[in-house]
Amino acid sequence: MRKLLSALLIVSIAASAITFSACGQKNTNTTSSKTPDTSAARVSRPSRVSEEPIEVSVDEKKPRMTEAQLADLNKKVTDCQGIPSFTCTSEKLDGRKISKDLTVSLICDNSSSPFQEDLIRNFVRTADRIGFKHIITAETDGTASTINDALTQAVKDKPNMVMLSGNINKDTVVTNIELAQANGIEVVSAGTTGCEQPDHFVDYTVPIPYENAGALMADWGIVKTKGKVNALVVNCTDSELSQTIFRGFKKEFEQYVSADDGNCTVINANAIELGNGLTNKIKTILENDRKINYIFVFDDAAITDAVSSVVQTSSSAKIVATGGKPEDFNYAQSGSIDMLVAHSYEWTAYAMVDYILRIAGGLKLPEQQDVPFRVLTKDIINKAIDDSDDSFDTFDEICFGSNFVTGYNNLWNY
Repeated sequence: MRKLLSALLIVSIAASAITFSACGQKNTNTTSSKTPDTSAARVSRPSRVSEEPIEVSVDEKKPRMTEAQLADLNKKVTDCQGIPSFTCTSEKLDGRKISKDLTVSLICDNSSSPFQEDLIRNFVRTADRIGFKHIITAETDGTASTINDALTQAVKDKPNMVMLSGNINKDTVVTNIELAQANGIEVVSAGTTGCEQPDHFVDYTVPIPYENAGALMADWGIVKTKGKVNALVVNCTDSELSQTIFRGFKKEFEQYVSADDGNCTVINANAIELGNGLTNKIKTILENDRKINYIFVFDDAAITDAVSSVVQTSSSAKIVATGGKPEDFNYAQSGSIDMLVAHSYEWTAYAMVDYILRIAGGLKLPEQQDVPFRVLTKDIINKAIDDSDDSFDTFDEICFGSNFVTGYNNLWNY
């Protein structure tokens, strides 16, 4: 069974995740006081917020952490190690009635990436099962030209909504977003900016708490070092998701770590630098500062570089990361990564469908969608594999269970 499930882990990790939420923070899913209003939503927002470098500072006057604070953080981390519960408290709706005339065009940043392939598959399967009239998918390769082509085609297809998923730079496609809106098509985004910062140019952003992922990563390092964390952060400045996670990390780190106990060095790299590799830069920092005991990676493109740097410098630093490629999970399962934050792409697809149903039905929108995140370590992954039986369908069910399916079915009166 272990051999079979280990193989499954490798081929289906996209069902687990990029990254992200301090699930120890209770998600009450409170709802907004207004029903969706397209005219109000289409207010011009500032351009993308991601390219401003983020730095972390520690307060010289901040007292050291108390035992009570450390215990609270330890509980948050521990609470994220089990299979998450379904906690959505949104009002019930008639899924079949709302969806029967609903057509949605789903446009991802790169439809051939393992993450988006899995998300597309789960989104389409869920929407079809509920009774959406039609789901239109587009082939994209991560470039603005293919995403613009998909938006142009969407205007011709005349769906009720366009769902933009992933790290799409809205600055490069704003003309076609506005064209879709001018033709009465509502534009929704997901998988980018989290809850605190709505995405720009679009009508709605699915509020998934990616900020909390960074907080969970910080909590892990703080707990494991008892507040004495000397961190190296590797961040991608032109990934809004990476920036969102970093903001959550920064807030948590600065709240708890004192200048007497810790420090944080930051590598703010753009996508080109990540593509060229950061091993030499990470190695240099590790060689010059042997006090670094944790490396936090917010973009999975840098995980391999971080692992290689630790090995080549014989550093004792441990790695905490977010990611979803097969090698990322292999690193976590082997122990090369101390901890990987994961979320279920199947669960995320359900949350996206739920948000669309609420927009289309004119219902109150949750301030935060129920998308939990789970801590995955070598021991947790191997135990999940050992405890599984032949009743599973996907790796999602091994690490996240299936109670969210029952939960959303009840919400949708399905």
